Amino acid sequence: MTYSINFHAAASAQIPGLPERAFLALLDELAGIGADPHHRGVAHPEDAAFREQVFGGVGLVSFVVDDATKVVTVYSITWAG
Repeated sequence: MTYSINFHAAASAQIPGLPERAFLALLDELAGIGADPHHRGVAHPEDAAFREQVFGGVGLVSFVVDDATKVVTVYSITWAG
């Protein structure tokens, strides 16, 4: 991965409740985000560093890209499946 992935405490707290299918889909998506975060997800119109990406068909991961430190911080994980 080009960028490191960090989890905000709120996002970390959301992981234990994910079903296995969702967790595996999240890991797969985060691998892609870490490799090239600017080509994954939709940038927020007021802050291009904040992005959201669908995973597993019914999940949403929200993250911020810090190019200076090459860190992606995950702030929210939602699974609607």
